[in-house]
Amino acid sequence: MLRYLNAIAIILLLFVASCSAPKKVIYFNQDTPNDTTVAFQPLQSRPEVVIQSDDILAITVSSTLGISDKDPVGMFNNGGTQYSLTAMSNGVGGGAAGTNVSGYLVDREGNIDFPIVGKFHVAGLTLRQMKGNLSDKLKTYLTNPVVEARIINFKVTILGEVARVGPVIAPNQRMNIIEAISAAGDIPVTGRRDNVLIIRERDGKREFGRINMNSKNAFTSPYYFLEQNDIVYVEPARVRRQETNDFLRFYLPTITTFLSTALAVYGIVELTK
Repeated sequence: MLRYLNAIAIILLLFVASCSAPKKVIYFNQDTPNDTTVAFQPLQSRPEVVIQSDDILAITVSSTLGISDKDPVGMFNNGGTQYSLTAMSNGVGGGAAGTNVSGYLVDREGNIDFPIVGKFHVAGLTLRQMKGNLSDKLKTYLTNPVVEARIINFKVTILGEVARVGPVIAPNQRMNIIEAISAAGDIPVTGRRDNVLIIRERDGKREFGRINMNSKNAFTSPYYFLEQNDIVYVEPARVRRQETNDFLRFYLPTITTFLSTALAVYGIVELTK
């Protein structure tokens, strides 16, 4: 009997070992040298953020001297509307973050309504271009105007097989796919790292791209750097893998306990002979 129990135990151990750490759940393991040679890869330049409809812009104006007002910039810095932002943050610790912010909403035509200036088209411009254009317009009213601006609702939405689904806000106006996945609590073994879907709206069209997080080539993908309002979808793994995980989680401890008890009983019986 002992022979049979030992054989069953060995088979179960081999089964568990064969299921541990499959390549498809390890990040960046494909296309990577197996030896200790250091591999280099050129860094991608981070693209400039382009303003889109529904962005909320925080804009501040400063000047060295006013023409006819003791506080000439005050009228430009008191505009905007209060908005409430609630989403997961990609900062340290993640979790839900809620705050009230004041800014200018870019409407569907790509305009903002700025004090004194009025309707001002900003969609399709980088922040640098927008600040330059607005500064030129303000020269009529201010001496040496300086404009600072940022997008305060830069967000992507994470769906599918992640620990936490929902929107993720980037306070620094930029996010890559690794930061987004990290903010969502990582991809569990039930999710596909090798076929992450990015859905992006650009120039009135919707595009669909894929990125393989198992490969180091993910760093050179055109979808490595995310744009505001991107949707990241992680597909579930095959049902067979899920069933295997369920078996290991629920039944293997019971089987192991049974075998241990059987071996103990057999040992006691042998000692009493």
